[in-house]
Amino acid sequence: MESGLQRAESGANRSEHRMKIQLPVEQLEKGMYVSELDRPWEGTPFLFQGFVIESEDDLAALRQHCRQVWVDDLKSSTEQALQDRLHTAVRGSTITVVFTEWEGVGKLRDTLKRIEQKRDDVVTSLTRLAESVVGVQVEDLQQTRSAVAGLIDDIASDPTAGLWLRILSEQDASLGRHAVNTSTLAVAFAAELGWDKELQGIVGEGAMLHDVGMARIPEKIRNKPGAFTEEEFGLVKLHPVYAATQMENSGKFDPRILEIVRHHHERIDGSGYPDGLADGDIPPYVQLVSICDVYDSYTTPQCYRRQLTPSAAMRRLTQRSAGQFDRSLVEKFIRFIGIYPLGTLVRLRSGVLAVIVASDETRRLHPTVLLVKDAAGRTLMPRRTLNLAYIESGRLSAKYGIDEIIEPESVQIDVREILLQELQLR
Repeated sequence: MESGLQRAESGANRSEHRMKIQLPVEQLEKGMYVSELDRPWEGTPFLFQGFVIESEDDLAALRQHCRQVWVDDLKSSTEQALQDRLHTAVRGSTITVVFTEWEGVGKLRDTLKRIEQKRDDVVTSLTRLAESVVGVQVEDLQQTRSAVAGLIDDIASDPTAGLWLRILSEQDASLGRHAVNTSTLAVAFAAELGWDKELQGIVGEGAMLHDVGMARIPEKIRNKPGAFTEEEFGLVKLHPVYAATQMENSGKFDPRILEIVRHHHERIDGSGYPDGLADGDIPPYVQLVSICDVYDSYTTPQCYRRQLTPSAAMRRLTQRSAGQFDRSLVEKFIRFIGIYPLGTLVRLRSGVLAVIVASDETRRLHPTVLLVKDAAGRTLMPRRTLNLAYIESGRLSAKYGIDEIIEPESVQIDVREILLQELQLR
C-alpha cells in the first residue's frame, strides 16, 4: 500500500487487527507466537504453520532452520515483560499491519437503508410545513407527527446509526433537514445519557418540531444572508410562540414537547427568548435539544456563514457554556460526539489522510479510521480501515497516530461521498 503499510494476504485472520514483528532468531523467547518463517513451512520440523514457542527444543529448531521469523504479538504470551520486549524490538523491525473490512459495516448499511426512506419522508413533511403559505395546521402537525414517531423509534434503538444518518444527509440549512438532524442528535445523546425510552421520544419529537413556527416567518427574512434588523429579529423571536401555541391548542402534545418547542432558544443567563427564562427554569431536556440545535446549525452551511468543522463547533459550544448552556451537559455532549467525531478527516503522522469511522467510548483518542489518500496524495483503493487503539497498544503512535484534523475542502476530499460509497448507499 502506498502509505508504507503492507497488507498481509495469506493466512491472515481478517477478523482482527494485528502486528507482525520481524525478529532474528537469536531474539526469540518462550511464549512468543511464530506466525511466519523466512522460508516455506514445508521441509521444516514444525507441525503447524504458526505456533507458540514452548521449549528450548523449539528455540533450537528455529535457530537451525531460520535466520529470522515473524512474531504475532496478539497471539504471544500476555506476560508484560515479554510484551514490553516485543514492542521495544519494533523500532528495528519490519511491521506489517493486517487491515480488515470495516467492522460492523454490514449491519450499519442494512440499518441505514431501512431508515433512510423514513428520514426522507419526515424531511419532506417538515419542509412542506415550513413552506406552507397559511401557516402550520393541526392536521398537518398530526400527519408529520406520525411520520416522526417511526423514525425516532429507529434512532433510539440504534443511536450510532442515527449519528451516521445525520453525517450522510445532504448538508443544507432547510428547516426539514435541520429538524431531522437535530432530532437525530437529541435522541442519540439522550440514549447516551441513559435517559429512558419515553424521554428519548420526548426530546426526539420536540427537536423534530422545534422550528415549525418558522413557517410563519417570511421566507425573505428566514433566508436573509446578512444580519437581521431589530424589527426582523423581533419577528424571528416569535417563531417558538407560534408553534407552541398552535400545538397546545390541538390538545394532543405532551407538555414537555411544548416546553422544548417554546423554550429551545432560552439560555441559562436569561439572554434567550421568548420568555427570558434562566438557569433552573429551563429543564434539562430543553437544554439538551438547545445544544443539539446549535451544534447542527454550526456544522451546516448557512446562507450567512460557512459551516464549521465538528471540532470548531465544539470549541464554540465550550465558549458559550460559560453563560448560555449548562457546562456539565455541554461537557457530556462533547464526550458523546468525541474528540474526533465520526466523519472527521484527519492526517496521520505518516502523512496518510483518513476518515474517522468508529470510536470506542473508552478510547476516544484512538478511533478506527478509513484510509483514503497516501502521503503523496494518491487515492488508496481498495480502502481499508485501521484501528488506532491497536496501533497505540503496539507503540506505533509516533508514526501512525493522528497528527491533525483537516478541512476536507482544503484537500479536495468529499467525505460524505466516500462514506456513501463505502456503505454502498450510492
